[in-house]
Amino acid sequence: MGPNSLPRLTLEAGAGSGAPDPLTHPAVYRGVVPRRVLAYMVDVVIIACLMAAATLLVVIAGFVSFGLLAPLLWALWALIPLCYHISLLGGPRNATLGMRLFGLELVSLTAPRPDYLQATVHTVLFYLSLSTAWLILIVALFNPMRRTLHDYIAGTVVVNREALRVALSS
Repeated sequence: MGPNSLPRLTLEAGAGSGAPDPLTHPAVYRGVVPRRVLAYMVDVVIIACLMAAATLLVVIAGFVSFGLLAPLLWALWALIPLCYHISLLGGPRNATLGMRLFGLELVSLTAPRPDYLQATVHTVLFYLSLSTAWLILIVALFNPMRRTLHDYIAGTVVVNREALRVALSS
């Protein structure tokens, strides 16, 4: 089997995936890793603002309820990041606000687009893999689609949104 006979991911729009072959459309995956890191930094700031607002509300509610509602804070601190990522990744634009800012989009390799279930799997695996931050990035540097470990398990890939549109229209 020669190098030209290797199997390639050549999925066209409407054939179950919006992710083109990285060998024929390298622009779709170019620069994704650093932009992903920057997008996550933006998302962290947004999530921190949401958590600060929720904390203020729970502290006020806890004071009014003589401390009965104070335990809600722990639940909110866990739910806010999860809900933020799941609702935006599974939503119509398939990107968090940070990803949108840097022109990225989450694409499913198993469906026409990621749904809320796939976004949930992706998000939970992402947060579980945060303890191995270096491993997440190392995996992405050594594959042509720049997929992270949680992308592999969830059946997703993050792509350059504009380059993807151009690749799918050609």
